Amino acid sequence: MPLKFDRNKLRESSQTSWVALDLFMVALVTVNLAFILFDTLYGTSAVQGLFDEYLPAFSEFYGSQIHEHFLFYDLIFIAIFLAEFCFQWVVAVRKQSYPRWYFYPFMRWYDLVGCIPIGSFRLLRLLRLISLTIRLQKMGIIDLTGTRIWKFFEFYYNAFVDEVSDRVMIRTLDDFRRELEEETPITRDIITKVIAPQRDKLVEHLSRRIGHIAQRSYDKHKEEIRGYVDSVIADAVKANAGIRNLKRVPVVGRAVVNQLRASINDIVAEVVERTVSDISAAENNRLVDETVTVIIDAFLDDHPELGDMGTRISVEAIELIKERVRVQHWKETLRRRKQRAAEMP
Repeated sequence: MPLKFDRNKLRESSQTSWVALDLFMVALVTVNLAFILFDTLYGTSAVQGLFDEYLPAFSEFYGSQIHEHFLFYDLIFIAIFLAEFCFQWVVAVRKQSYPRWYFYPFMRWYDLVGCIPIGSFRLLRLLRLISLTIRLQKMGIIDLTGTRIWKFFEFYYNAFVDEVSDRVMIRTLDDFRRELEEETPITRDIITKVIAPQRDKLVEHLSRRIGHIAQRSYDKHKEEIRGYVDSVIADAVKANAGIRNLKRVPVVGRAVVNQLRASINDIVAEVVERTVSDISAAENNRLVDETVTVIIDAFLDDHPELGDMGTRISVEAIELIKERVRVQHWKETLRRRKQRAAEMP
């Protein structure tokens, strides 16, 4: 897909003059880099010999008038680059784009160093071209996302970032695991300095959550709970000798037992429902608060068994995270691309 140039975005932009300047500088830097590349190639005996053989007039003119005075022509470009750099610096100072006026040269160091007329420094002008192109891309004036060169650099940039970030992450996880296994104070510090100061808030939050979960679970399984209570009471009634004797009373015995059983069912169901409601009520959850407090205090106490278990859980969790981090997605993407290319006729 070719490069896209959005004229509408350019017209709608409130910084048309700045966009025009950026486009001019992109063209100028491109011409300058092409000039440097051509002159470098012309300086080799092989290329110069080809021009002498096939284009002798051009070779004589270029060699005597331009190649011999290459530094002079390059200084013309440098003068324009420096003028634009100083102009942008003044604008940045007036707009207060940076906290200090002298920050601009440090932020745009490649523009300044690229103006040094020495071969290796001239290559830094490519960074100026890249920065200008990216700026136009962000403004929507041009669209490079469909070009092959953009996809090429985007893929390998992401691959580079993935490799570096994965190595840093694995190194950090290894250091953290080593500290856990060597029983350094970090585990205890996490408990005493991070968790302990939030004890009251944890108790309050967990209590409210327990009450909410209890009420929601009861509402969801209300009929199941009532059926379970009914079956338990039925078994208990059948196993109770006194109720069996009551059932033998003529005429009214069976009716009394059935009524008694129904009453017990209603009472137990009411007790369960009231208990759940009391637990979930904010004004009646003192017992839940005390229970959660006891659990959290037990966790905060220095129990060797709990510490060992926490260390094992943490180490295993770290290993799982490391396995996930080691997955190199860019290699899988590259493999799929090669597979699709191989399948194409």
